[in-house]
This record gives sequence, structure tokens and C-alpha cells, in this order.
Amino acid sequence: MPQDDFEHRKGVLIFSIAVVLITAVGIGAGAGYCITSSNLSSAWFFLVLAALTPLTAYLLYKKTIFPYYRRLEDANLELHLKQEELLDTKDDLFIKFLGIYDVNYAANSPRMFSNRLKDVADITARVMEADACFIYLYDKRGQNLVLSATNGILESAIGKARVPLGEGVEGWVARRLEPIILKDYHADARYKPVPGLSLDDFQSVYCLPLFVYSNGDLVGIMEVLSRKARLFADEEINFFTTLSGIMSTTIENEQLQGELRRMNVELEQWVAEKTEELRASEERYRTLVENSTQSIFVLAENGDIIFANERAVRLTGYAKYDLLHKNLFELFADPGIPKEILNEAKDGQSALRYGELRRTDGATVPVEVTVVELFLMGKRFIQTVVRDISALSQLEKRLAEKEREISELRARLNSK
Repeated sequence: MPQDDFEHRKGVLIFSIAVVLITAVGIGAGAGYCITSSNLSSAWFFLVLAALTPLTAYLLYKKTIFPYYRRLEDANLELHLKQEELLDTKDDLFIKFLGIYDVNYAANSPRMFSNRLKDVADITARVMEADACFIYLYDKRGQNLVLSATNGILESAIGKARVPLGEGVEGWVARRLEPIILKDYHADARYKPVPGLSLDDFQSVYCLPLFVYSNGDLVGIMEVLSRKARLFADEEINFFTTLSGIMSTTIENEQLQGELRRMNVELEQWVAEKTEELRASEERYRTLVENSTQSIFVLAENGDIIFANERAVRLTGYAKYDLLHKNLFELFADPGIPKEILNEAKDGQSALRYGELRRTDGATVPVEVTVVELFLMGKRFIQTVVRDISALSQLEKRLAEKEREISELRARLNSK
């Protein structure tokens, strides 16, 4: 009833009641006056009117007050029904909210992924009051949907039942990325039996795609089935849609983590192989260097000694530990010689110099110094080979003495 009409009827009712009351009071006053003035004929008239007043009030009640209260009762009953409906809706929404919480907790729990999917299927079937819930994951390589979890129904088909992309109701939903609600599942033209999965007992289906909104990548589908024909309320549709968003993100994260774990395993294997190769290479290098007949040093760019072989230890007289804490400049009588060859090595050139190396006992040894760049593990070093040329120097001195003696003999012969 419109509000203006209701207010008008209410005003008429109040006015009518007021008129009846005023009339009753007037009749009573007139009857009393006639009786006190001994006017019996007029008193009888007022008494007849007084008798008609209850009849008038009854008629007024039946025509106005009773319908008014009747409408009030109907309105109260309708209001009560609406309140009950709102309470039912509130309870249903609360159940759906708890369902969303349970699904989010189950999907992100520390359990194995297959167990988490089963928990989600159980919760979804319970909240949606469905007989079955199936979760399919998308296999990009095979271009098909693989049954990966159920709510305990037909568990033997998990991992075996496959739906090619674009085929059947499930394949159509995955291809089009559109949800579908079918009251009669088998009567739809898109229906196609799933090999290894018997769905003859189910009649209605609600199927949703699972895909990531940010990039549109399909990760699977999810469906609930009912043995009886049914439609789904707005609260159920909103719940299932929200659930699909949670599951899409969860499945994508799991797939990314699986890919990351696989890449980590491959990376660890690669690092292990390269480390073994480097160790073997380093071992070969050390063997060659340690067994070399020449003194070999490996230097940092500033000349600090970071490696020296046994031959270098014997040449310098230092212990290996002490030698690794020195700079090449400290070993030469003339520090300018190693500085020159290091500068040439920095320019990418090989260098050769002669000088005198000072031993720990103070003696000097004539040496030949050769340097070359060396790169290890992406870093630049300088390899220095120091060769003791004492024997050569002695030989050169003896040769010089012989040549001097020969020159003196020739001079004497010529003088004679």
C-alpha cells in the first residue's frame, strides 16, 4: 500500500472514531437532561439513539478498524518473513564466508599439494551442497586437462582422466575461459563423456575456469556436480567465483615454485659439474706448477704473492706461509724491475726482465723474470716465472775470461 494512501485511511479512521465518541457523549448528555427535566418522550428517543450507538461502533469497527488491523497483521507477517529471509541469507553468507576462509587456509597450508587440492574439493562440495567436486589442472605440453583432485568421489580416476582442450563441457570452459551452469548436464550439445570417469549419476553442473587475471594464463578448471536438477543461488555463484580466484593464484604459485625447484636442482647439478671441472683443472694446474723446474708465482694486480710453488720456496729461502704474505717488490734488490714488468703485464703484454733476487740469507741470485696475464674464475691475475740463471752467469763469466785470455795470447803473438 502506498504511504500517502495509508496515511489518508489512518486519518479517516481517527476522525470516524472521534465522531462516534462525540455522538455517544452527546446522546448520553441529552438523555440525562431529558430524564432530569421529566421529558420522557425525548428521553426514550435518546435511549434509542444510545442503543444504536454500539451498532454503529460495530459497523465502524467491521468496515474500518478491523480491515486496518488486518492489514497491519499482514504487514507484520510479511515483515517477519522478510526478517527470516534476511537471517537465512545472513547465515548463508556467513557459511560462505567461513567456506572462503577454510578454502584459503587449506590451499595455503604446509601439506602436500595433492592433499591441499583434496581439502579444497571437500570444503567446496560441502559449502555448495554438491554431490561431487572435481579439480582439473591444465597440462600445457599435452594440451589437456588432468583430473587432480575430488571430494572422495571416483578417486581412482585421479591422474588418469584427461579432457582435451576444447572438447566436452570442461574443455569448452577451459578454451573459452567462461563459466557455465547446466541444469541438465547430459542434454547439452557440448557434453562428451570423459574417458575413465563415469558421470552418468550426475545431472546438474557448475563449471568455472581457473586462470590468472593478470596474464590470462589457464591453470585448470573446477566444477561441482549434483545428482538432482538444480540451479545455483547468487551467494553460491559469488562464493564459487571468489574460490576460483584463490585457487588460480594458489595453483600458479605452486607451479612456479615447482619450476623454481626444478631450476634449482639443475643449477645445483651444473654448479657441481663446473666445480668438479674447476677442481680437476686446478689440480692439473697445481700438479704441473708444483713439479715445474722453474720458480712460479701467481700475483695480484698490485704484486702481492697469492701462490708460490715449491721451487720458488727453495729459491727464496722463505717458508711458503711467509712467502704468501709478501709482495714481489720485496724480493728484488731493485724494486723497479718487477714494477716495470707488472705495468707491461697490465697492458696485456708479456714481459721479460733480468734482475737480482735477494734470499733470506742476504745473498742475491741473478734471475730471469717472465710475466703473463692469467684469468681464473673471471678474475685477473699475473703469473710470474722466475728462473735462476746463476749457472748461466757463471758460464758467461768463464766464457768472458777465456775470451780475454785468448785476446791476450793473440796480442802477445802479434807483438813478436
